[in-house]
Amino acid sequence: MSLSISFSDLLHTGHSCNTIPYGIAMVASYAVKVFQTSINVELFKYPTSFINYIESCPPAIACFSNYIWNSNLSYGFAERIKTKFPDIIIIFGGPNYPLNSKEQEAFLKNRPAIDFYVFRDAEQAFVELLEVIIQNDLDVERIKKSKKKIHNCHYITDDAFVCGELLPCQSNLDDIPSPYLTGLCDKFFNSELVPLLQVSRGCPFSCTYCQNGHEYFNKIHSFSNERIFNEIDYIASRANMPNLMLADSNFGMYKNDITICNYIRKLQDRLDWPRYFIGIDGKNNKQRVLQAASIVKGSQLDAAIQSTNSEVLKNIKRKNVSFDQMIQVAIQSEETGSNSFSEVILCLPGDTIQAHHESNAVLIDAGINVVRSHQFIMLPASESAQEKDRKQYGMGTRFRVTPKTVNPYKLFGETFYAPEIDEICVENKTMSYSEYLGCRLFNLTIEIFYNNGVLKELIHYLKLHRIKISAFLFSIHKKIREKSDISHATSSLYQNFLKETNELWKSREALIQELSKPEVISQYLSCEMGNNEQLVYRALFFFKQMNDLHHIAFSVALEILEENKLLTDNTKYYLKELFVFSLAKKDDILSINKSSTHFFHYNFLLLFENNFEIEPDSHYLDEGIEVMFFHDDKQKKLISDYIDVYGLTNFGLGTMLSNASHINSFYRKIKII
Repeated sequence: MSLSISFSDLLHTGHSCNTIPYGIAMVASYAVKVFQTSINVELFKYPTSFINYIESCPPAIACFSNYIWNSNLSYGFAERIKTKFPDIIIIFGGPNYPLNSKEQEAFLKNRPAIDFYVFRDAEQAFVELLEVIIQNDLDVERIKKSKKKIHNCHYITDDAFVCGELLPCQSNLDDIPSPYLTGLCDKFFNSELVPLLQVSRGCPFSCTYCQNGHEYFNKIHSFSNERIFNEIDYIASRANMPNLMLADSNFGMYKNDITICNYIRKLQDRLDWPRYFIGIDGKNNKQRVLQAASIVKGSQLDAAIQSTNSEVLKNIKRKNVSFDQMIQVAIQSEETGSNSFSEVILCLPGDTIQAHHESNAVLIDAGINVVRSHQFIMLPASESAQEKDRKQYGMGTRFRVTPKTVNPYKLFGETFYAPEIDEICVENKTMSYSEYLGCRLFNLTIEIFYNNGVLKELIHYLKLHRIKISAFLFSIHKKIREKSDISHATSSLYQNFLKETNELWKSREALIQELSKPEVISQYLSCEMGNNEQLVYRALFFFKQMNDLHHIAFSVALEILEENKLLTDNTKYYLKELFVFSLAKKDDILSINKSSTHFFHYNFLLLFENNFEIEPDSHYLDEGIEVMFFHDDKQKKLISDYIDVYGLTNFGLGTMLSNASHINSFYRKIKII
């Protein structure tokens, strides 16, 4: 009789980490290769499916992934399974696990339902662990009493911590059968999950805030092209989602990546899939990264800068990354048709309010399409989360509930909650908590008034007049902070954003205690608390306050032009017409059957075809033109598909806007009547 094993990469209901469970599928696939028909594996992503399975036919072994977005959810299920069925062996693995042995021991002692933890790469180690389990007739106590050391495997026995030596990273990745080509992932294509693929493993950089910065991951190993091409073809013939995402750390940096991009482009030309390709994020070798982005249609080019401040970069060990190359990639990316994306992390060691503002300004003025600031999450497996770095940089942290992780789950007749908790750095020796909050508000302004080219037409006009776009955004932010000539709706949204940003606790224990109160759980369930505030409030402006957004931006543009003695009658008239044009393309954007016509004297069709990078006064038409704004059938299907996947709740809108890497494909098309 086959040994039944479940592999669960559970996703909180409504959470945005909606990718096919590629990691656990790789471990399962390798195990099936070794043990063949002597084991029977089942993979799970959704809690409801897992609940039905575990209550009807519990396995002999239940394996769980452990990420920051599902750690408590995984353990919530594991704990209840262990109570109901003590003989079921519980195995965990994944990166949300401490680096040093003292903290690893504490982690496992605080989670007694976990029998074994597989540390680092899991395929070979899991097979070795499974061999030991089978040899001992599934007797966990016998294994633990022997204190046998199993590679990459940790466990607690008689209050002692047993830690096996690390295996080297697997060098021949093709030894791991593809979970796509073996059919293990077939069940996940009929859902809203994004296909996830990996071309290579490892990262040559040593960033202290990242779990992949450890020397264990510094060597690069790749899958063969034949395997990758076969996987892409297999996914293309089954995928419902328009996106394809890579899990690589530096795709686009290496010569072979161009070959893969060429293959994807041929597939796009033939099947119109994938519509969007996410994961070109090589940190060096700019010409190759640009070439990769130019080949694949709908690509998103990621430039993870984190900071432009030399002291901050030194503190986080980012000196081996070529900042100048990454900026050049961003500047030239628009020529390739790709969407350039850059990340800044707030409150890194040595960060200041001035340094954070400067980092954003440099990236904005370089022309990057999306400049996104993230909060500094203390990942347990990162160097920055260790006590040494915390003390050295005076890092002060607070705790929050990870958005969309407060949901009821019912197993064996018991309803339980398993909210995830993030530890966020909110102050250090060089940045106070109040300065941190001020930076968060400024980041919201960038999200609303700059990212995804929401005001591209206006911004290009300001660039023609040599106005710095960062200065334009600082002026918008000042107007909003001073509540000068802005609507009550705009003011309220900023106030509510700040209120939700302050939903932080000084200790994990205090937050856990708060979450034990039914009335607090109710507030999270009703979305009064626990939103991804930056994502949600950006979406509220984009989808519901587009008129206000335009009024604020155009009024500031007029003020800046006047201050610089550039405001003429022609300029005023052009901006008046541009306001109407821009708003007609973007207002109420999800209403796919809404169309309108407007009369203009400026030739906006020609300006649009030239990306608004030409002087408009040369294209004034005395007779004027009438322009229609509408969604075509392809856009209607695209938008409808996104609505079906994400819904129209505030969080759904935020996730939609975040995952639609080319949101300008939602903007209405134009034609001259």
